[in-house]
Amino acid sequence: MPLDDLVFAACAPGLEPVLADELRELGLPATETPGGVETRGEEAAALICLASRIAETVRIRVYDGRGDGSEAARAEALRRYGAGADLHVRRAGGRVSLSVEAAGEPLHRRGWRARIGAAPLRETLAAALLRVAGWNGDRPFLDPMCGSGTLAIEAALIAARRAPGLDRTFAFEAFPGHDARRTARLRERLRAEARPISVPIQASDRNMGVLRLAQKNAAAAGVERFIRFERADAASLVPLPGGAGLCAVNPPFGVRLDEDAAGAWRALGQLTLRLPGWALTVLGPDRGLERLLPLPPLRAIPIRNGGLACQLLSFQL
Repeated sequence: MPLDDLVFAACAPGLEPVLADELRELGLPATETPGGVETRGEEAAALICLASRIAETVRIRVYDGRGDGSEAARAEALRRYGAGADLHVRRAGGRVSLSVEAAGEPLHRRGWRARIGAAPLRETLAAALLRVAGWNGDRPFLDPMCGSGTLAIEAALIAARRAPGLDRTFAFEAFPGHDARRTARLRERLRAEARPISVPIQASDRNMGVLRLAQKNAAAAGVERFIRFERADAASLVPLPGGAGLCAVNPPFGVRLDEDAAGAWRALGQLTLRLPGWALTVLGPDRGLERLLPLPPLRAIPIRNGGLACQLLSFQL
């Protein structure tokens, strides 16, 4: 059964509802399925590649049916999408699905990361964490353990309404019959949605080396002038003035880095006492380190991050 207009956007396990919500906001229908979201539409693949902050990759489904029909579908896919098309085959229960890669390079590779740090947070997961927290750039932002700066940079790009794929080239642009002018118009429409950043964005870390890396990454992303980086320990950090905002943080949790994870979470707990009225969102393990914080989470979303069981935790301070 050919499904020429069915598009599958993959995401980290557990983030299917978050991705579906994002795609609906982009104007696309969205059906959650394990590992991602299915959608349809003539521009769906291009729009997701250019504008989704959460999708990891995008594939166009060209066949889904009994296995004995897959070879003919493979020939049709190569005819329609070119001999260089990246085909993905999935077999289960006597059925076969055949998909063509529309994105190419994984979508989390935004192009601004100068160097990968010791424990990199994927840009797509950072964006999902911010979306769960309701971040849209209308209040102050703080990351007190910023590492290489991923959360603060993604926060700035979201505040600026800058679509993540505007300056990238994708696999679908090499498909035979691709309408380059239509894609250019889509790019320009998304580019026109950009706006100035009007809220303070603060990022700190006690490690000067990773702070320098964060500043390089922010410069590569074009948002360095909007983020205030400073060397500070979370336990003694003073937030910038501007009222209650969002504190988003990816603290260490033992398996990920060889340091005192409990100490870092206690430092975060001390900081929260100086953030009355703020929202707090944390990426943490499923091992209960959140009990070191002064309040229980209002919401916990289980996800998988690099094969590890984690949680997106939301608090109101």
